[in-house]
Amino acid sequence: MIYKNHHSEVNQIKCSVVVAAFNEEKYLRDSLCSIVSQQGINLEIIFVDDGSTDATLAIAQEISQVDKRIKVYQNSKKGKCSAFNYGVEKANGDYVCIFAGDDIMPQHSLRARLDSIVTLGSDCPVIGLSKLITMSEDKKFDGVVVPKASGVGALSGVSPMMNRKALSIVFPVPESLPNEDTWMELAALHLKQIKLVHSDVIACQWRVHAGNSINMTEPFSVYSMKIAARKNALPLFLSKFGQVLDFEEKTALEAKMHCERMRVKGSVIGVLNSNVGLIDRLRALSITNSFFYEIRRSLYSLFSGF
Repeated sequence: MIYKNHHSEVNQIKCSVVVAAFNEEKYLRDSLCSIVSQQGINLEIIFVDDGSTDATLAIAQEISQVDKRIKVYQNSKKGKCSAFNYGVEKANGDYVCIFAGDDIMPQHSLRARLDSIVTLGSDCPVIGLSKLITMSEDKKFDGVVVPKASGVGALSGVSPMMNRKALSIVFPVPESLPNEDTWMELAALHLKQIKLVHSDVIACQWRVHAGNSINMTEPFSVYSMKIAARKNALPLFLSKFGQVLDFEEKTALEAKMHCERMRVKGSVIGVLNSNVGLIDRLRALSITNSFFYEIRRSLYSLFSGF
């Protein structure tokens, strides 16, 4: 179906924001308030508490008593992917995106993201990609727009706005993975049946702090280990979608797996000789050893966002 009377139709289309959170009592109130204050949209918020041991669940329940658009659930399992999978199952929206309990959703961004893709209708899988901007008390990690280039959206998990057909392809995310980002990135990049729409809308103020699942405030050994765990998405993705991928996409995934093996081995030459794009090689190189990692970390704002 194509929405011809765009503005009147968008007001009626339900959009679900799925929030998964674990021990986010410090930031959750601001995060949820930034979502409920979005205007010009038929909004549903699915909040999933992932076994928090602080006041996270209580805060979400308190806010949901004031704003009935928030539905609060507790994840019966454990893990970020499991929590998002559970939340996506509960979502009723025609369009769905995910969000974190420590980030901020900029004013009017949700409607702008929906506007960028809704005219394409619901007959084919569509993902809209937007930008994010970092925020941190550490100035070198603050205020970085990702991606920097105009007209290009981010591949981070908080960026995609998915219609129902795309959602059914991307989810569920394998729950053996530590995060959803890499899986969603692979779907956007390699599944040609999904139509991508890029925009310059900033969908998220991404908070860089010690509570992140991963960020460059961590020492190299920890960061490298977490990246390796995330890259386990590569063989899982190839196994699930191998039969629908063409030769070019399979080859690209195999090249990425080879590059990651070389990175884990600490082989600078192996990474540089990998058959992946230049940006991918440089990213892998920056986390191949502690020397390159420290350079990347000290020049975060310069090298991030490409």
